[in-house]
Amino acid sequence: MIYLVQINYSQDHSEKILPLGPLSVASSLKRHGLESEIVNINEHDINKTAKYLVDNQPEFVGISVMTGIQTLHSARLSREIKKLDDKVPIIWGGIHPSLLPEQCIEEDYIDHICVGEGEDFIIEYIEYLRGKKSPAGILSFGYKTNGQSKITDRRPLINNLDDYPLDLSLVDLDKFIFKLGPYERTIAYKSSRGCPYNCAFCYNHVFNENRWRAWSIEKVVADINYLKEKYRINAIKFYDDNFFVDEKRAYEILERIGIPAHIEVRIDRINDEVAARLKQYNCYDLLIGIESGSDRILKLMNKGITNDKIFAGVRSLAKQKLTASYSAIVGLPTETKAEFKSTIKLLYDVYKVHPQARFTLGAYLPYPGSQLYDFAVSKGFKPPFKTEDWGKVDRFRKKFDSPWVSTKKVWVIREYFKFLSLGLGPIKNWLLFRIKHQFWFLPFEVYLLEWLSNLAIEEKGLFGKLLRAVYNLFRKLKQS
Repeated sequence: MIYLVQINYSQDHSEKILPLGPLSVASSLKRHGLESEIVNINEHDINKTAKYLVDNQPEFVGISVMTGIQTLHSARLSREIKKLDDKVPIIWGGIHPSLLPEQCIEEDYIDHICVGEGEDFIIEYIEYLRGKKSPAGILSFGYKTNGQSKITDRRPLINNLDDYPLDLSLVDLDKFIFKLGPYERTIAYKSSRGCPYNCAFCYNHVFNENRWRAWSIEKVVADINYLKEKYRINAIKFYDDNFFVDEKRAYEILERIGIPAHIEVRIDRINDEVAARLKQYNCYDLLIGIESGSDRILKLMNKGITNDKIFAGVRSLAKQKLTASYSAIVGLPTETKAEFKSTIKLLYDVYKVHPQARFTLGAYLPYPGSQLYDFAVSKGFKPPFKTEDWGKVDRFRKKFDSPWVSTKKVWVIREYFKFLSLGLGPIKNWLLFRIKHQFWFLPFEVYLLEWLSNLAIEEKGLFGKLLRAVYNLFRKLKQS
């Protein structure tokens, strides 16, 4: 049996997100008559999962790895498997080994790596394991021979994604249906890969070569209709890097699926007409990168927008009272304290214009291969020497040791914005006061609200269930 593993982080409550990477590889295996099992766990399940895998004598274990906390947890699982049986082949795929193949293949707990897309690679990899193909003849392959690490030339990107459909029967989809906002039965889905824009901080520069490729409208609509009919899905969360690259395609999909959708879109694509159509199609919680309150930093990011463009788009969304999640990045190399403050002010000003706004704030993470990476290193970023230490380089964690900003402070500010979006009655006024005056001293309420929020989200014990019930009632009263 072949096992494809993804490790989620329990604090992100992400186990409900459909593991699209492993599912895509598993679908390719099935098309070639090969059986596999997708293992979707969190970090608390690492030891028992390692035993389960080894006990079942896998042909190999493939692990899908993103840069950040998932890197650490994937290293832990790999080590545990090797401790139980060092003959089990372990191959890493996904974003992290694609960005840092040379470093990953040096680790003794990683036997092989796949650089980039894995659908075609995985078939050739099995031929190699079965002695039918030379490793040097496999593109995008990292392997070891005679104590030396080798990385072969990069495999071309897939051109026609319709030739690589997801087989949704390979997972128990009921496990991946979650509540998002007012929609009880939401599921993750990806209708395209990559992005044609060239933001200097983004992994797409390497992983997708700044290209955008999409499944056909017919394929996307057929998949979502299947999910609606068999699993009673009443909303879709698109995990496309940029759903709105082809505006005509985006509108046709939204119209034909006939259910609310979460999408990612650039702020400079938003105007009054676009916002009205998004309202018409019942789009919700749009994810929009506005990034910085400093036009200089926006230019450094190669974002292609200015604060004037940001507010033009924000005003259009506000007219339609559309919910949007605006993301921003602080702590870039050369960013001044004034520029940091200007980003917090930007988020506050956006909220005043657009009360339906939500916010995500993160510290800048230097992705290897991105346009800013070498610049970041020249300005003081010290890349980890060991693969597992990339687990500390996570833009949403308090313990990320950034050379340019206090990530604990960034985390505190993000929490204030997160709780601001919940309403919380008179507490909201206090949060707004904190944000407006950028007064972060003794953030005791953040830790209290975070603790209560986790209890409610996970419905821990009677108290957690009571908190969740009270919150749901509060939301219903607010919406009525």
